[in-house]
Amino acid sequence: MKFLEKLGFGKKPAPTRPVEKAPTAPPLKVDAELLSDVGCVRDSNEDNGRIFRHQTNGYVSGVLAVVADGMGGHAAGEVASARAVEVLEQAYPAMQESNPGQRLRQALEDANAAIHNQANRETEKRGMGTTCTALLLQDGYAYSAHVGDSRLYLIRNGAIYLMTEDHSAVMELVKSGDLTLSEARHHPDKNVITRSLGSRDKVEVSVWPEPLRVYAGDRFILCSDGLYDEVEDDEMCATALPNRPAEICAQLVKLARERGGPDNITIAVVETADCRQSTEVGATRQVKAVAQ
Repeated sequence: MKFLEKLGFGKKPAPTRPVEKAPTAPPLKVDAELLSDVGCVRDSNEDNGRIFRHQTNGYVSGVLAVVADGMGGHAAGEVASARAVEVLEQAYPAMQESNPGQRLRQALEDANAAIHNQANRETEKRGMGTTCTALLLQDGYAYSAHVGDSRLYLIRNGAIYLMTEDHSAVMELVKSGDLTLSEARHHPDKNVITRSLGSRDKVEVSVWPEPLRVYAGDRFILCSDGLYDEVEDDEMCATALPNRPAEICAQLVKLARERGGPDNITIAVVETADCRQSTEVGATRQVKAVAQ
C-alpha cells in the first residue's frame, strides 16, 4: 500500500497559496460513475453517494464526488448520510468560483452542524452520524476533504495509492506501531471510528496539505468500508486498470457481494482523460442497485 506522501505531499500542512493551472496542461474531461448496493445481509442501505458534474464546451470537465456511510438506529444513519450529501450539493457552485479547497472543508463542517442540530431536535435520531469522503476535481487539480473511515484511492501509472487516513481506533494503533496494516484489516475493532459528521457539535476535517495536480489517465476510487473490507487494494487496482468507471463499479461491488457482502457497499470512480484525444463524451449516469 502506498500513501499520499509518495506523491509529493509534505507531512506538514503547507501555507495557503493560490493555485495556478499550468499553461501547457491539456484540458481534461472526466468520466464518473457511482454504484451503491445494500449488500447481502443488511435490510436497508445507510450509505449515500452522489456525483455532481460541471461541463465545459460540451464535455464534463469537473466533478464533486461524495461517499457517506451513515450510522444510527431507526434509519437515522440513512438520514445523516443523505444530509451530508445534500449540504455538499448546495455548496458545490461556490466551490467553482474561488478557494475550492477551503470551501470543500467548510462544506463538511456545515454538514456536521446540520446533522448535529437535527439530531438534537429529533429524539429518535440522537447519536446519528456519518462518515464523509469528498473529492473535487477542478481546473486540473484535485482537492479532498474527509471525516471517518470511508476512503479515497488514486490509481496512477499502474500503482494504487491510499489518499486518506482512516479516523478509526485501529488506525491509531497502526500509527503507534502496535498493529501492522495487515493486522488492522482483520482486527475485531476495525470499524470503530473516532470521528464522524454529526456526533459532536464540532469536527476536525482532514484535508490534503496542498492540491494534487491531476493527469490524463488518473483514476480515483471513493468507497465505504463495505467495499475495502472485502476487496484488497491490489484487487481494486487490477480491476480498474483495464476498465472504464461503470465496469469498475459493477465488478468491485460484485466481488464484495461474492465474499459475503456483510455491509452496505458504495463506490464512486472518477477517471480523467485528455479531451483532445476523442470527442466522445463518456457515460456519466448514476446507478443505485438494491439486492434482489
